[in-house]
Amino acid sequence: MSKIKRKHTVPAASKQRHQMEDDSGSDYEVDRHMTLTKIPKTVAEEFPLPKQVRKDVVKRGSAVQVSEDESSEEDEDDEDVNLPTLTKGQIADILQTIKNNKRLVLNVSNVNFSTAKEEIEEHFRKAGRVKSVRIPKRRSSGFAFVEMLDAEGFQKAFLLHGSYLDGRQIRVQLSESGKKKSHQKILLLEQKNAEIRKMRKKNRTKPETKEITLVPKVQPKIVERDPYLDKKKTKPPTKKEIKAYKKQVSLKAKFRNVEMKGIKV
Repeated sequence: MSKIKRKHTVPAASKQRHQMEDDSGSDYEVDRHMTLTKIPKTVAEEFPLPKQVRKDVVKRGSAVQVSEDESSEEDEDDEDVNLPTLTKGQIADILQTIKNNKRLVLNVSNVNFSTAKEEIEEHFRKAGRVKSVRIPKRRSSGFAFVEMLDAEGFQKAFLLHGSYLDGRQIRVQLSESGKKKSHQKILLLEQKNAEIRKMRKKNRTKPETKEITLVPKVQPKIVERDPYLDKKKTKPPTKKEIKAYKKQVSLKAKFRNVEMKGIKV
């Protein structure tokens, strides 16, 4: 009788076990057990360039990329930059609609968190005299409140909208005094700021507003002169003048001598 060789059959349970052991080292299983790590920010993301500088870099053809959202925001901000200020009549009309119109308060946003009060005050001194600067302790974004002392400084302060302070382009808008503002007050202030923006765009054709600048007027220096030291220097007499003077002196002396002798001339 011929011996029949029997094939050893592996049970199904052991097959599945072998497959699990083989699949345990697959890439899929490794990826599933990997923990997500935060991508570190680049230096450009942590310390972004100012908008105007970024535009200049992009124009020169560098590798800096500007997203569509940022470019649209920049275009909107650029519309408000370099606009003339308001006229005195426009400022008077706006102040009439404000409850506490005796205080000239401005809202300055997009301020760097490391910027101090003294730096903000020094920046707004270009427009006029600053009464006070207040930075809220609890704030979600960088902003401050600047109160100007007079209407002239309040008028020129709108020209600082779009200027750079501590590496950031600030926005200057109208505000109202008071620490806590209701939702209705905030909406009214937004409406007024929108009206101010429209008025400033219309003021491009007005020569009154074009003349108002942040450049101080240079007054001529008044030099105080000493009445003794700054006298005009007299010219020395000529030879002819000296001879004529001597003749006059000699004639006068002769007449005096004759009169002293009692002789009438």
